[in-house]
Amino acid sequence: MQINQSELKDLKAVVTLVIEPADYQEEVAKQLKEVRHKAQMPGFRPGMVPAGLVKKMYGKGILADVLNKLVGEHLQKHIEDNKIQILGDPLPSEDSPKIDLDNEDTFTFLFDIAVAPEFDAKLNGKNKLPEYTIEPTEEMINKQVEAYTNRFGEYIPEDKEKGTKAEVKPCAVDAELFAKVYGADAPKDEAGFRARIKEDIVRSLAEESKYRFGLDVKAAIMKKMEKIAFPEDFLKRWVLATNEKMTQEELDKDFDKMLDELKWHLAKDQLMKEYNINVEKEEVEAFAKRIAQMQFMQYGLMNVDDAMLSNYAQEMLKNENQLRGIVERVVEDKIFDAIKGIAKIEPKTVSQEEFDKLFK
Repeated sequence: MQINQSELKDLKAVVTLVIEPADYQEEVAKQLKEVRHKAQMPGFRPGMVPAGLVKKMYGKGILADVLNKLVGEHLQKHIEDNKIQILGDPLPSEDSPKIDLDNEDTFTFLFDIAVAPEFDAKLNGKNKLPEYTIEPTEEMINKQVEAYTNRFGEYIPEDKEKGTKAEVKPCAVDAELFAKVYGADAPKDEAGFRARIKEDIVRSLAEESKYRFGLDVKAAIMKKMEKIAFPEDFLKRWVLATNEKMTQEELDKDFDKMLDELKWHLAKDQLMKEYNINVEKEEVEAFAKRIAQMQFMQYGLMNVDDAMLSNYAQEMLKNENQLRGIVERVVEDKIFDAIKGIAKIEPKTVSQEEFDKLFK
């Protein structure tokens, strides 16, 4: 088999594969023999159908399958052997010659490929990144206490005769409420209850701050990549070829977003190698438990035991899309942590209101 690649032009090249009889005849003959042994036709005993008839009936289909397999294997090997960082997948070239299985024995296949541009996504000490600490207030604590007293309050049904509507009568701020919120290790008094609520708020705000730091890191990296040229015509062709339901209009509308996602994917790959980042199973499970805990906390369940969190996390990880998303989040968190030790971090203490304005 002959494989050649043209010179790169605008990050694109053509790979040519020439498949000759010696490349496929043995495998085709082997498969025809297997089919003959299994073939059953009227007038012939099992396994005794004439070889010529078997070839006439099945030969072209077997040859096509063998050629497709050879092309796929050798094209992939060419990419791996030459360490080509391709974008998308190879696409059959529009200049490919027509394959005539009836009258030819040497076949030529042409594939267009696109390669990733050179870029440097790394940040350094010259990059300034803010790290926010959100200051919890007494008002935030008061609102959470009020939320708990309403959630665990007494439900008073509607009384049409008296003309009253259904409502919830807040419960008392006492040991019974503390136990409902925090379980066996609940605080003993209101001061301890409020202190515990403040700890929960601080933890929640820290997650918000961490999320914002990640956005700022990503923005700094994407800014470095905004002027990098990509083979957009190839990428558009590839997206349409691999998404049959997508229209040209939808592609044109969403392409800039797709291109940004591709840039971020390439940047993450580079930074994972740069910072020797690997993701362990235990890290994925721990992150899933963290998500589960935060979801429970949103419903006021602050004292979910570890076994329940683990079970909830394992169910979450059974979903392939959720698993993939969590792995990506773990990767990003590790990249952000690595960059925190490299870039110039500027600590800033802000109120919740000031922090919220950052997203507007």
